[in-house]
Amino acid sequence: MMIVVLLAALGWQSWRLNNASHTIETQGATLASQTQELAKKNSQLIGLSIMTETNSREQARLYAAAEQTTALLRSRQHQIEELKRENEHLRRWADTPLPADIIRLRERPALAGGASYREWLSKSDAVPTGKISAAQ
Repeated sequence: MMIVVLLAALGWQSWRLNNASHTIETQGATLASQTQELAKKNSQLIGLSIMTETNSREQARLYAAAEQTTALLRSRQHQIEELKRENEHLRRWADTPLPADIIRLRERPALAGGASYREWLSKSDAVPTGKISAAQ
């Protein structure tokens, strides 16, 4: 009887050990897949971090370029105003209105694509042809 109880206890322990071994293998496989997924997510985060850093750097560079362009434009406008104050002929020339043909060329509606541009071109008045001299 003692041997049967001992064999039953040994069998039960063997079954528990086998069950625990199976649980450990399952958890090991799950851990490996989660580690792989974590490494993938980590590499994605590193890539996003690098991209964000690059975008921030480029945005700062663009803001600096825009400020430099604005300063250059302000300087040029100031220079034009100084020249207009210094030169009477230039001031009179700058104050004269543009010819009607030039004003007409500068006036056009807001275009939203190639089709609207072609439609605007077909409806607009044609530019008059130049005079041909009789010597030709």
